[in-house]
Amino acid sequence: MSRESLVKLFYEQTCRPALKRLEDPAAAQENCLRKILRRNKGTVYGKQYGFADIKSIEDFQHRVPLTDYDSMDSYISRCKQGEQNVLFPDKILYFLATAGTTGTSKVYPLGWQRVEEVILEGTLMGAFFLVHTGCYEVMDGSVLTLAAPPSTGEKFGEYDVAYFSGAISNLPLPPRLQRYQEAIAGLGSRRVPPREVDRVLDWGEKFYQTARHAVAADIRFTSAVTANMVALLLKIHSEYYDRLLADPELGNGTKNELRRISQDGIIDLRKLWPNFCVFGSGGMSVTQHRRIIKDLLGDCHIWESYSATEASIGIQVYPDKGIFPLVDFTFLEFIPEEEKDAEPVPLRDVKLHTPYRVIVTNNGGFYRFDIGDFVTFSALDPPVFGDISRRTALVNVVGERVSEEMLLRALEEACEQQGLTFVDFSLFPEVTAAVIRYHLFVEFTQPPDDIDEFVSVVDTHLRSNGLYYNSQRQNGVLSPPILIPVKPGGFEAVLQQLGKVPGQGKVPRLLSLELSRMIPRLKPVK
Repeated sequence: MSRESLVKLFYEQTCRPALKRLEDPAAAQENCLRKILRRNKGTVYGKQYGFADIKSIEDFQHRVPLTDYDSMDSYISRCKQGEQNVLFPDKILYFLATAGTTGTSKVYPLGWQRVEEVILEGTLMGAFFLVHTGCYEVMDGSVLTLAAPPSTGEKFGEYDVAYFSGAISNLPLPPRLQRYQEAIAGLGSRRVPPREVDRVLDWGEKFYQTARHAVAADIRFTSAVTANMVALLLKIHSEYYDRLLADPELGNGTKNELRRISQDGIIDLRKLWPNFCVFGSGGMSVTQHRRIIKDLLGDCHIWESYSATEASIGIQVYPDKGIFPLVDFTFLEFIPEEEKDAEPVPLRDVKLHTPYRVIVTNNGGFYRFDIGDFVTFSALDPPVFGDISRRTALVNVVGERVSEEMLLRALEEACEQQGLTFVDFSLFPEVTAAVIRYHLFVEFTQPPDDIDEFVSVVDTHLRSNGLYYNSQRQNGVLSPPILIPVKPGGFEAVLQQLGKVPGQGKVPRLLSLELSRMIPRLKPVK
């Protein structure tokens, strides 16, 4: 059977029924919840809250409390001690490291059912893309991936701690899923880089080894966490040219091609991969990266998923039609953001253009779990996600998840070390094909004598207290921030220009480009 025929067979068997269930998402969600409760009724958690006796969504909401990481800590601690069947019936495979939306380090136990959901999510995405765009030619080339190491080096008993992509890449797949994934996602011999590169612990070396394989391949699509893939593409584009030409393991034909398509050490990725077709986006919103991706790769498709460590929530089904909820994977509830003491509502009761906090229940051991995300809906028949954001983070340009509190404490520490005080601050994230970094606008009572040292303290504090910020700095995704001292009274002057009454408004912590240009600044300190 040809690959195209296999894709179409998978589509008819799995994708089309999923689309059919989206025609009645309320019924699909009720069925999803019943399956989750039935599968997990014998767990410690399921017995405590009487999963076996729950008969309806309303009963579920009445019996089972809303949860977050802190409220689940005692159950996770039992898992760390090696106890099985606490949150899910499968054997624990790994503990997953994640900073969550608050930047605080967390670990979750991982079972096989959650792994299968993630693999099937990616396979569904591939099938929807191929069938609904007709771009089967991507299967004739290579897929560029970037996976974390299968272990962080930390362990709980016999279990390694890993990031999700590293855990997934290191697990043997069931034959059924492996066959579909190889046909639809173009894995196997066409995967770049080879699996051994996944195991490289040093991210700098991992990036370069991946780039060395990528420049010699016919890359036609990517599949990785958005922020990491963008960082890799930027490195290939503007950082690795000289190192690649000096690499004894790179063939002369590839080196000659790099010379032909490059100018002043900048590699033209459009010429390097002329058959590139689709950027697969996952792990975070791609909105902030669209311009960079188009600049680097040209007029390619960008195909999205909406997922978190805790749950698979939605995937793109059609070109330019948004992300559809995965109604068979995760039972979803939504708390209206703007209503005080609002109760969660199921998917059947959401309204258009209303901000909701997302609550998930699934087979991964998460029950009525607040993942910290906020969404709106751009359509209801069938439901389509509109805006997706993580509001607990002040800035989350590349998945770094820096909260206002983290940044405030970093500035306070830097001020304390230099004997300074500051009046106010705002931040503008500079995002270009050449650099991604923070512009910190700070109004001091007296500006620092040593700006470089001040910025270094801020950066060090953020790296020490933010798991994902440190990861993105270490990986080269984020460059060090720069400090822009604001003239005394500068923020107040901006408020006046905006027509706000003094004392009744404030300049946003996160600035637009237009607002950043309005702020009067001091001349650079020599």
